[in-house]
Amino acid sequence: MRTSSLYCALALILSFFLSTASAQNRVSGSLTDPEGNPLAAANVLLLTAADSSLVLSQLSSDNGGFQFNGLETGRYLLGFYLVGFFKSYSQPFDLGAGASEVALGTLVMQENQTQLDEVSVVARRPFLEQKIDRMVVNVANSITNAGGNALEVLQRSPGVQVNRLTKAISLLGKEGVIIMINGKISRMPPDAVVQMLEGMNANNIDRIELIHTPPSNFDAEGTAGIINIVLLRSTNDGLNGGYSLNAGHGKGAKYGASGYFNYRKNKLNWYGNYEYNYNLNPQIFTNYRGVYTNGDFLETNSDSRRPHTPTSTQNARLGLDWQASPKTVVGILGTFYDRNWFMKAENEVSYSRNGVVENRILMPNDEVNHAQSFAVNANLSHQISSKQTLNVDADLVQYHISNPSHYEILQYQPNETLLSLYKLRIEKETPIRMAVAKADYTAQLNNKMNLEAGAKMTLIRFDNDVRVDSLPGQQNDWLVIPALSSLFHLNEEVAAAYGSFSWKLDAKSDLKAGLRYEYTQTNLGSETQPNVVDRQYGSWFPSLFLTRNLPSNQQLQLSYSRRIQRPQITQLAPWLIFSDPSTLLTGNPALQPSFTDAFQLNYNIKSLRMGVSYSIETEAMRLLPRVNPETNRQENTFANLGTERMLSGNLYIPFRPKKWWDSQHTLFVISTNNDFTVEGQSVLLKTLVFGFNATHTFTLPAAFSLEISGNYLSPGIWGVTHWRATGALNIGLQKDFGERWGKLRLNATDLLLSSNWYGTTDQPDLNLLVSSSFQVAERTVMLTWTNTFGNNKIKTARDRQTGAADEMRRL
Repeated sequence: MRTSSLYCALALILSFFLSTASAQNRVSGSLTDPEGNPLAAANVLLLTAADSSLVLSQLSSDNGGFQFNGLETGRYLLGFYLVGFFKSYSQPFDLGAGASEVALGTLVMQENQTQLDEVSVVARRPFLEQKIDRMVVNVANSITNAGGNALEVLQRSPGVQVNRLTKAISLLGKEGVIIMINGKISRMPPDAVVQMLEGMNANNIDRIELIHTPPSNFDAEGTAGIINIVLLRSTNDGLNGGYSLNAGHGKGAKYGASGYFNYRKNKLNWYGNYEYNYNLNPQIFTNYRGVYTNGDFLETNSDSRRPHTPTSTQNARLGLDWQASPKTVVGILGTFYDRNWFMKAENEVSYSRNGVVENRILMPNDEVNHAQSFAVNANLSHQISSKQTLNVDADLVQYHISNPSHYEILQYQPNETLLSLYKLRIEKETPIRMAVAKADYTAQLNNKMNLEAGAKMTLIRFDNDVRVDSLPGQQNDWLVIPALSSLFHLNEEVAAAYGSFSWKLDAKSDLKAGLRYEYTQTNLGSETQPNVVDRQYGSWFPSLFLTRNLPSNQQLQLSYSRRIQRPQITQLAPWLIFSDPSTLLTGNPALQPSFTDAFQLNYNIKSLRMGVSYSIETEAMRLLPRVNPETNRQENTFANLGTERMLSGNLYIPFRPKKWWDSQHTLFVISTNNDFTVEGQSVLLKTLVFGFNATHTFTLPAAFSLEISGNYLSPGIWGVTHWRATGALNIGLQKDFGERWGKLRLNATDLLLSSNWYGTTDQPDLNLLVSSSFQVAERTVMLTWTNTFGNNKIKTARDRQTGAADEMRRL
């Protein structure tokens, strides 16, 4: 009933947009260089034809396009300016008293080969930019992000929360976020995605795009939207690129290096990047639970101290584009990822009955988590005509996780000596293979309408081989534990097709509507337990985007999309991680996909931006701890927790107190209502969360600059767990040594050590009392040097978005 009301409200708002649309004078066109490459960020000036006085100005878009709306009647001309090109002008044109539109088409700017000596032109992008369908965080401009990693950058981005304990990333309080790298969705398991981001050097990131309601050409996966991390790419031809070195210390040593290059000659263009990072991050993990059984109150306290947890990460990409003809480009792209994590821990567990300690266990253990992936993408881009394009991609991905661990269970005796009870040896191998093929077609039907259509096929094969052996204290032979050992196979196929239309309703109104269909077949089972999961289902995913420009630099944006969150592969498979002998994390084969209907309304006035969003998610997947009162065993697993309704608001306020002082602030508030049933008990959870992100940048003399940034998230609920407030305060200083010697940055992050996670689950009706903490925060000081090299006149390589972009996340 509530969903129907929302659709009615959406229809009313849509009718308002359409009814208020009025015809206006408009002029549009696009800019290219002599070879047909689009020219972005060119100055486009609207001038009066009589005396060339300035009326309006703007920068050309990423595809070279420009457009002026709502113009008065008169005679005009356009002027075009861009460093490295000659100034040029259009022919004069007239805009009549009635509605008229002048389409100038494609205009070519000629290159100016004359080099300017001793002149440096610097254009600084704002830290935050609001575009029609996304918020852009320009990471490359941030001093405090230098030398950090991608996960830390995400934590400082507006409306993004990272739960380090549950390995969950949420956007405006909603889980189910898709992570994309250069437009390619990562299909790794959720914990592997977090691990990959921890190992990704922030110096190699250009920007982060926060997409709350993605259009139909994106996969329907992800109930909270998409976060796209765009890596640095040289924008010039010939040989050029950049590199960075960083070193620092928190509770442990940290260092890394990264580099990227672009080489273009004739019809060939090579490009790539490589980065290596090392991070020693000591950790403390605690878990407490209390449960009533047979009139007694049992308590379990575990404390895991991990002083030695080094992580080394490598990321590499190498690509080649071949200009086969003036209209056809053929490319191949290979990617490599390697993460090696080692942990050595001392785990102490105490068991109490009615407040009296009955037993104490010491459990030293070590664990290795080595993840490695190789992927290759072949792609074709063909311009069928001046108004039609076709893009085809084929991908093969090989991903492998090796996760052995060893435990020894020692019992404290009354005299405080230790007695070895038994040892555990766990071998876990997880190979995953994927094949993806997709095609996308675009066409300009007329001056006001564009068409996009495409199809995609994804095949995933997954094996999860877990073997648990036990060695009793006084024996020499290891014994397999059949109840905890298994070999499961998962086969999944997803076929998809979509179509969308974009309309220019009038000079001030734009509409984009799309529809996507996806059909999924999933089978999970083993030789002894076939068809544990056997599902076939198809779903429709509509999307709608509407923009209305209002007088006095105002704009309204309305969007709606339907999304799906399929269970991650490791959330389904029966795998194991022990925190202590009676506490473990495992998969749930019964987990169902969740569906979300998301609505968003944004209002912009000049540089001030505000928005309201509402979403309804059915079968929401959340981490749920369960305790068996008979065995006092705790299992943490994902479960479907009914319906979640979320209402949120956000406000973006840029402020410039002085010419040398820029500040940007984002405020948000989130109201969540969870209604679900667990073990026959109805549960209703309501929470109100608020937070902010702020960045202040100061331009100092002698090419120095200072940046202070901070973020805060108030206490809230994740699943059924109440989490304490988190935040961070960071400061950084930069010295720019010029084009030859680059930039040197010194920063300190998490000065208040306020980013640890503490959570409590207190549900008396469920006999559930669990309290946990994940203490990984460290005050880190980092020194970073970045520089560029090569020819600054080289044209950019293509920004490839491979077909397997969406799939890598689910791995």
